[in-house]
Amino acid sequence: MQKEKPIWVIYGVLLLLAFIWGTSFILMKLALFNWIEQPVYAAMDVAAMRILFAAIALLPVAIMQFSKVPKDKLIWILGVGAFGNLFPAYLFSSAQTELASGMTGMLNSLTPLFTLIIAILLFKTTFSLRQLAGLLLGFIGAIILISDGGNILQVFSSEADISIIACGKVALATVFYGLSVNILKNKLGEVNATAIAAIALSMVMPVAIIALIGSDVPDVLVNNPHGVTGMISVLVLAVIGTASALVIFNALIKWTDALTASSVTYVIPVFAAMWGWIVGEEINEWHLLGGVVILLGVALVRGLKSEKK
Repeated sequence: MQKEKPIWVIYGVLLLLAFIWGTSFILMKLALFNWIEQPVYAAMDVAAMRILFAAIALLPVAIMQFSKVPKDKLIWILGVGAFGNLFPAYLFSSAQTELASGMTGMLNSLTPLFTLIIAILLFKTTFSLRQLAGLLLGFIGAIILISDGGNILQVFSSEADISIIACGKVALATVFYGLSVNILKNKLGEVNATAIAAIALSMVMPVAIIALIGSDVPDVLVNNPHGVTGMISVLVLAVIGTASALVIFNALIKWTDALTASSVTYVIPVFAAMWGWIVGEEINEWHLLGGVVILLGVALVRGLKSEKK
């Protein structure tokens, strides 16, 4: 097992991942819709292109590392590819056609909770009351951030026209993320992080290719005025937000515990709010309060000092 990294490295990587993934909702929106909310690429096509481009980016690594990975680990790597990449890619893209990015970001914060539940039920992992308190505090911070502190009832009101099915898709994606994180921590601890990301994506790449056969992606790219912008958004999402981020995230899981690694989803709304401010959305005191509460929650989950193993 790898030696745990210093706490400043853990926090630095968490912030880097949150910064990268904090842009994913905007990038998905840019691929799905143009500036006046007209559809561009279909959700299935966005998800398939995201997986395909990310797999291509890491394909040389997959080819070089495949023979070095124990054969009994491949089934677990396939699980990471399916539960950590393929299924969530479609579920999030599909949900983004009906939900606001803020709501999607808040629901994404369920990932650490499902990570903890799966760790306890399937992998017999123990946890402390401090970690549980940190999870709840982080989730409260995410709610404060997305709801502006006082409008959470409006977020779930009939006026918001929220799709329960779309919310369910995001929640299911976080369950898959929690399963993937636990597989990485408990079954693939000795496998190189970059190799896991590359091979996992290459194993699910055929599904993405099949999904794109007969699609209208070429027609949209050539004839839709927003086609090129949407395609660039998918490329950035795939290469930076998926391929590169997965390598970093897999390494993070090896440096710390699954619960701490998954708590990155609590920090993502902070950067999502920052991107919102850049495009003209208001940042108020509730956003700042929510961000502070989230970071305190992550600190509790992680602990101020590394625990002895």
